[in-house]
Amino acid sequence: MRRYKFSVLDNLKLKSYAKINLYLHVLNKRDDGFHNISSLLSRIDLYDSITFEKSEIFEVEYSGPEGNKVSNDNITQLITYLKNEKIIDELNYRIKINKNIPIGAGLGGGSSNVASIIRVLVENKIIKESVDVINIAKLMGSDIEFFLYDKAAIIEGKGSIAKLFEIQEPIIILLVNPGVNLSTKKVFETNNLFSANFRVEETLNNNLNKLFKITHNDLEDAAIKLCPDIGKIKDEISKQKGLIASRMTGSGSSYFAIFEDRNATLLAEQQIKNYNSNWWTSIVTTI
Repeated sequence: MRRYKFSVLDNLKLKSYAKINLYLHVLNKRDDGFHNISSLLSRIDLYDSITFEKSEIFEVEYSGPEGNKVSNDNITQLITYLKNEKIIDELNYRIKINKNIPIGAGLGGGSSNVASIIRVLVENKIIKESVDVINIAKLMGSDIEFFLYDKAAIIEGKGSIAKLFEIQEPIIILLVNPGVNLSTKKVFETNNLFSANFRVEETLNNNLNKLFKITHNDLEDAAIKLCPDIGKIKDEISKQKGLIASRMTGSGSSYFAIFEDRNATLLAEQQIKNYNSNWWTSIVTTI
């Protein structure tokens, strides 16, 4: 884990980064109702801002472009769990989260927020080092474990890290989102595409051109059934010049595209905006 340079929480400010799934294969359905997956995740430089302020009581305040769309306050759920399990005492802080990462978009904003709070509590010894925070992360959500680290990772099973590694060169990515909060649960329930025998040779993990040719996102068709605008985004992206690879991230609703260079990326973004000015777009880079 990265070390924060803060000894107290007062007026602490941090960045909570989003992620993309460079591929996502659904292997099978588990007996517990969840699914076994194999996916390559990378953080990107799109982030929510989190601030701690001393308060008489614990509270969470959401603001920013996506703040009013938050329906699941997973930060309060985390702190309530930690208190009920006697892992922490009262946390008399106001946690202010400026939400820039679209909600229900396959970008992991909520999971990143939870992981950021866990990391801060560990760093400031509010959670003792002897506590198994990886297990806490798994209990709180499938992508949270990934965000406890600063590297790309292959995740397997319900979302456990199988391998950490570094992507050799930063990748410039165009993100497009139709503004639809897509339910992960519904997407998995709708999906009927499985890659039971999917395996990626370890040597391909940093050869992204080859990797994109042999991988995809199994959830894409299911997400398009639930949100047809994802299909429209897919079609518009496919028409752009200099396109290397494109696909949906996570369970949607965001779609991403990788182009030959930044100029091609900028041009594609403008063309997408011209087609539908209501779609959210952002040019980001893997970190």
